[in-house]
Amino acid sequence: MHYRSRLPELYGWVTRRLSTVPDLEFPDFYLVGAPKCGTTAMYEFLRQHPQIFLPKTKELIYFGTDLSYPTRLSRERFLRFFIDRRDEKRTGCAHTAYLQSELAAEEIRMVRPDADIIIMLRNPIDMLHSWHSELLYEAIEDIADFESALDAEADRRRGNRIPKNAANSYVESLYYTNVASFSDQVGRYLNAFGPDHVRVVIHDDFSRDPGSEYRATLEFLGVEPKFRPEFEVLNANKTARSRSLQQLFFHTSGPARKVAQRFVPAAIRHGLVALNTRHTRRPEITPSLRRKLNDLFCSEVGRLSELLDRDLSHWVKT
Repeated sequence: MHYRSRLPELYGWVTRRLSTVPDLEFPDFYLVGAPKCGTTAMYEFLRQHPQIFLPKTKELIYFGTDLSYPTRLSRERFLRFFIDRRDEKRTGCAHTAYLQSELAAEEIRMVRPDADIIIMLRNPIDMLHSWHSELLYEAIEDIADFESALDAEADRRRGNRIPKNAANSYVESLYYTNVASFSDQVGRYLNAFGPDHVRVVIHDDFSRDPGSEYRATLEFLGVEPKFRPEFEVLNANKTARSRSLQQLFFHTSGPARKVAQRFVPAAIRHGLVALNTRHTRRPEITPSLRRKLNDLFCSEVGRLSELLDRDLSHWVKT
């Protein structure tokens, strides 16, 4: 009896999966980054809201065609991630690379000129420290020392010293100072959509009072602001117990990848990744490197402060 009662629901699900999607609209809001600034937490909190549809898969790369992703979703494959939406008031998607991209803002505007944009920012020095740790965990970065990885950027822009696994991601993720050039990045979205359609969330505020920042984001999206999600810490710092195993999990290609996908269930693969993961504190940035980065980002933080009409100079004070 229970099975029969679900037949209409199952039929609708199968029909949507088999149908083409040219009539589906693109999402009407975009969480575009920056990385390691609370975007994963905000995404998961927004997913809990009954008036918001966000796909289970967070990182959907469709826009940002200037970035060297080896694989990119077609329009139809991208829109299929939104085929299960019902009568939700807002539909969104996210990718932290969309902020770094020089083309993503205009590409989004071309399909959704009415889109709302959410940008999450953090002290660029702390963000890069965390980003380097993330790239190490995903076996994209192969220089374990943070300062040495920063110093390698010039060579990498010339095509040298590129880690072999970076080809499975996008090499621009290793251009650290570019990833943290927030003023230019935010400026592109403000120019494309206007200040009324761009909300910038500062990581300091989000960490101190996630409830208030979440409520303000709901008000920005025009949905019920009194909804309270289950707040929890997400995307904490991780390191791999075995770098070789991590490369296998994240970057297996060719016959080995096909064998793994065919004979090893996804749940087991995810479990192996979890077993190879440990949550640790990152080593502190040395005082000398902190001073060096303060000098490097002083002008950038000044431009961002002026753009946002908010004094962020404490980010680069010794």
